[in-house]
Amino acid sequence: MKQLVACVGMFVLIFAGSHTAFSAQDAPGIDPEALIARIVATDTLWRATVHDVVFDAEYIEGKKNDDGVFEEQARLIKRVTIKYLPDTAWYHEEILEFYKEAKLQSPEDRDKEAAERAEKKVRRKAKDISYRMVSPFLPASRKDYTISYEGMETEVIDGYTCHHFRVSSNEIREDRFNGDYFFDIETFNLVRVDFSPAELVHRTMFKMKEMRMSISYAPTPDGVWLPKRFEITGKGKAMFFIGVSFAGTEHYRNPVVNSGVNDELFKNV
Repeated sequence: MKQLVACVGMFVLIFAGSHTAFSAQDAPGIDPEALIARIVATDTLWRATVHDVVFDAEYIEGKKNDDGVFEEQARLIKRVTIKYLPDTAWYHEEILEFYKEAKLQSPEDRDKEAAERAEKKVRRKAKDISYRMVSPFLPASRKDYTISYEGMETEVIDGYTCHHFRVSSNEIREDRFNGDYFFDIETFNLVRVDFSPAELVHRTMFKMKEMRMSISYAPTPDGVWLPKRFEITGKGKAMFFIGVSFAGTEHYRNPVVNSGVNDELFKNV
């Protein structure tokens, strides 16, 4: 571990001295490129030490009524498993319970709902918590994005004082996104990212009009930063111009890190 930390420290020095195209708000005494180097180094160290994680998850979906009050329509109790590889991550979720309008549904209805949601996720190209959200900051991706340093965020984000970066895709593409990033000023871990696709999905039978997502992170008692909450809202039109809107929040609890998950779990990934 000490050798790894030393290597990461050397990486910071090399990366910080290699400036690439960058759009930034001037901030006295702060070098945005040096901050990005620390962010990338922190993420590199994290991926070298965290190999897999298993969460208990709860997803609550609904919409606001005319009075602005949130009405729950569905609740899913899940087990979410992620395995991190050098250049990607495998994601698997198992829906254990499905509630519709607060009523527990049958196993058959649960499995049908799971299949439909998996298909919608592919169609909407929605990202999940396994995605490497700091990818725009990595050297290989810097040419694809414009990164603006917005300074120290005046608002405390989930109890942390943060550096604020704004990321914009240089191309309008479904597989790219735009977002606001907030990194803890002490550890350089990502605290929250609010993001949207650079281009919304348009298909023959479905057109997305709006999609907004947010992922929040927090450290475990052992100091390992992990996702704690995912939020998504969207609006679209399905066939025959039927309006579709959705909003959901997923909470991640009781993480088990580096338990050695079985690769067979991801055989259909």
